[in-house]
Amino acid sequence: MEIFQVKDRLPDSEEPAILVIGKFDGVHRGHQYLLKRAKSFCKAGEKLAIVCFSPHPLWALKKDPIYKRAITPDVEKFRWLAHFGVDRVYNIGFTEKYAETSAETFIREHLNGLNLAHIVVGESFNFGKGRDSDVDLLMDLCGERSVPVTEIPFVRDGADHKVSSTDIRAALYDGDFAEAERLLGHPYFIEGDVRTENGTYLLTGLEEFVIPKVGKYRSFVDGDRAEVHVLENGEIRIPQPATHIRLQFDTI
Repeated sequence: MEIFQVKDRLPDSEEPAILVIGKFDGVHRGHQYLLKRAKSFCKAGEKLAIVCFSPHPLWALKKDPIYKRAITPDVEKFRWLAHFGVDRVYNIGFTEKYAETSAETFIREHLNGLNLAHIVVGESFNFGKGRDSDVDLLMDLCGERSVPVTEIPFVRDGADHKVSSTDIRAALYDGDFAEAERLLGHPYFIEGDVRTENGTYLLTGLEEFVIPKVGKYRSFVDGDRAEVHVLENGEIRIPQPATHIRLQFDTI
């Protein structure tokens, strides 16, 4: 999978692509359905491409502490996007300046160098500066290039409640990993470096990940079952020495 870190205009490409636009924090069941539907539009020779954003816009613009940490920081997000069949990722660095980009600029200038066969977005999609930057405007702007747009309905958890990153965050903070995995559609992982302090082993460098509340949790440390302890400073005490690990919280 190709990954492009982008500030504004996406790099030119003559390869035909189906483009999906979204935040993709968690790459949860709703995102997976969106990717599956988008993949179904791909014809021979067409790539499945993603436009996503880092950090979360609510952290970049409002410094909302809930969104400072990600369910899937970039490395983890890219891993899951590749797993679900994405060929190319355009990861836009979201800033206050970028938030001033109009819908017209985004479509007519930032995406102008792509050979777009189709654009796929989720239900109630909004983009660009201004309250009217919705799916209808996206369709109008893409119509100028004869690029079809498809809006995919939410995946719902029950009759009226959509699967959302907000609910996944709440489950993770509460240490309810079974509920988080049910909504994610895949296990929850974190990854970091290990340092030794007074004979204990601490998983550090977790500032970008959603971390559960202080407590002891069952987990898999590099595939081996182990109990870990989340500390007040956000570090995690693990039972064995290592240099760098990927930890999966146990749902049993």
